[in-house]
This record gives sequence, C-alpha cells and structure tokens, in this order.
Amino acid sequence: MTKRVLTREKRVFKELAATGKYVNTGKVLIGLSHQPAPSQLSRDAERLQGALLGDCASHLSRNFMVYLAILTVVFASLVAACRS
Repeated sequence: MTKRVLTREKRVFKELAATGKYVNTGKVLIGLSHQPAPSQLSRDAERLQGALLGDCASHLSRNFMVYLAILTVVFASLVAACRS
C-alpha cells in the first residue's frame, strides 16, 4: 500500500513539474505552495472595502472635515457680510 502511494505521489510530482510552474528536486516541488504577496490597496479600494465590511467611520477623512469646516466659516462670513 505504501509503495503504491509513493509511486502515485511521484507521478503527480512529475506531472506538476512538467507544467513548468514548479521545479522538481526529487523530494519536493519548489514553488508548489508559493502565494504571492497581496497588493497594496489604493485609498479608494480601502474605502470600498471598509464600506463593504461595515466600517462607516472611515468615510469622512480628516482632510475632508477640515475642508468642510473652512467652507462653513467662509459661507457664514459671506452671509453675515450680505446682511449688513
């Protein structure tokens, strides 16, 4: 039984090595369990992933909040200047 499993294993290793993706050293296949590193997410991709996972706090960034505060101050000053 063990001999049959070993010959089957060798046959599978040879078939995998024949694809050109792996290198057969005789005992192991180099590159068989290789997993490429995940790519870095862009800011938009992070926002989208956060929205899909239910992270609502990241929708309003700090820069956007500062920009909104400046617009509010400018708008309030314009309204005050027009009234007088």
